[in-house]
Amino acid sequence: MRGTRRLRAWLLALVLVSVLAVPGSPGAQAASEFGPRAAYFPETGFWVSDPFLRFWEQNGGLPTFGYPISRVFYQDGLLRQYFERAVFERHDHLAGSGYEVLVTRLGALTTLDRRDEPPFQPVNAANDHHCRVFPATGHRLCGGFRIYWETRGGLAAFGYPISEEFIENGRTVQYFERARFEWHPENPWPHDVLLGHLGRQALAARPVPPLAVTPEGPGGPGAPIGPQPLYNHPVGCAFNVFWWGDEPNHVTNETYLDLVRDAGCDWVRVQGQWGLMEPEPGYYIFHPLDRFVDAARERGLHVLVTVNAPPAWALDIPPGTPANPVSFGRFMEVLVAHFRGRVDAWQIWNEPNIAPEAGGLIRPAGYLELLREGSQAVRRQDPDALVVLAGMAPSSLREPNVIWDDLAYTEELLALNGGEAGRYIDVIGIHAYGAGNPPDNYWPGNPANTPAWNNAPEFYFRRAEALHTAVVNAGLGHLPIWITEFGWGTATDWPSWGFGNWVSEEDQARYLVRAYEIARTEWPWVERMFIWNLNFGAFNGDGHPFTAYALLYPDGTPRPAYEAIKAMPKE
Repeated sequence: MRGTRRLRAWLLALVLVSVLAVPGSPGAQAASEFGPRAAYFPETGFWVSDPFLRFWEQNGGLPTFGYPISRVFYQDGLLRQYFERAVFERHDHLAGSGYEVLVTRLGALTTLDRRDEPPFQPVNAANDHHCRVFPATGHRLCGGFRIYWETRGGLAAFGYPISEEFIENGRTVQYFERARFEWHPENPWPHDVLLGHLGRQALAARPVPPLAVTPEGPGGPGAPIGPQPLYNHPVGCAFNVFWWGDEPNHVTNETYLDLVRDAGCDWVRVQGQWGLMEPEPGYYIFHPLDRFVDAARERGLHVLVTVNAPPAWALDIPPGTPANPVSFGRFMEVLVAHFRGRVDAWQIWNEPNIAPEAGGLIRPAGYLELLREGSQAVRRQDPDALVVLAGMAPSSLREPNVIWDDLAYTEELLALNGGEAGRYIDVIGIHAYGAGNPPDNYWPGNPANTPAWNNAPEFYFRRAEALHTAVVNAGLGHLPIWITEFGWGTATDWPSWGFGNWVSEEDQARYLVRAYEIARTEWPWVERMFIWNLNFGAFNGDGHPFTAYALLYPDGTPRPAYEAIKAMPKE
């Protein structure tokens, strides 16, 4: 978190959907008395309501998507409904734009590990006048598959082709971002092209709430099912700790490390500021961090060091690159070699989606250069240490000279150069804050009833789910996620942090414990969570926003949140 973060509330228009005609779909039974248009499918026992019903009807209906096989339920930060051949997603904040309903990219997700196979390789077909060519993916669309794609929903329903036609299990198929087309010559036209049952496959591949797949019956559609506990896995407890670099305060550092250990947490995250450790080229000052790291290890704590804050002499770079990549790589070689075996993980930079951390202009390609150099240095000098991707500042703004949408930034970064960033990281770092909103609320499906800072996704802890989805879509779902900053601040005098005015100290304690519970029971992809922060008040006293997040008072005594974390089950 940085004091320069701009939190801005966006006022979004409310779109009212009118109740119109009842559907005439095969197998469907109308139920206009249930408010929004809805249709019951006795074949599977589920209802489909607007806006999903409208999308289902307008883009091919039963032959394209099949029957509904679930209720509407919350998954990965969205309200979804599964069909035999697809999964529909609600994007309520886009109502009226034509993108209120999207189809999950099942075709892309189910073939992530097949991208090296010949059918998935782009082809040079610029002169193929018999087919439609898609430069975005380098694939063609021909014959019956082309006719089906163009007449049954096209890009909105199926996405771009991501393979050529090929034989799979004895049948001609072609994969699209959101579907698999199958050629069935034994069927009469127009049923000779069918979609594969990717929806059924996806539903069988992961746990879902039992109620979500329990048939509803003809009595009427049920309300969407909210988040449900599905797992029980350990999530590591950790703290962001502020520390002093001078010898006289060494005992003070040890006191705070004792409090981390006494709380039952076993990791600390600290910032290692490059500018302080190499104030002049080739002149290194490591002994302050030495003392801190050694004291942490003496207490059985693991250490994550986030390296950022470059010296002025390393800023001889164009805007959009956080620092000179070559100079950064040289520094990391020396730093990591010095701490080999003592620092468990290195995080390459902090929040590069805000201008002060990005070199003045926010540009994912600039951060990728830094990540490449830093990661290679870590792997050469300490192969046992982990490399952690920088966490981004939560935002949905897109102002390249101020701050950039963390989700969009992550998606672009992970897509650069064919997914190059994925080769340099062992752990995905993300930041997830809740502003003044409880951790169980989410945007836009279940917004909080708070006075402000509640009408955009970055104001909600569950923004983490969308970031995880971006990681999965990039083919990196196998990597663990560490939430390297999260928390709730209480009241402060800073107007731009006014959301803390409706978070009491008791709320802060409850929200933190509940956040860990959500991760343990709903997010199997989260491995560790670092609370922001333990002890900033000791540095700055009362009044600063960072102090409002601290779990200790400025005099070092525990706030209720510290006691709650200490009492929280750690397994």
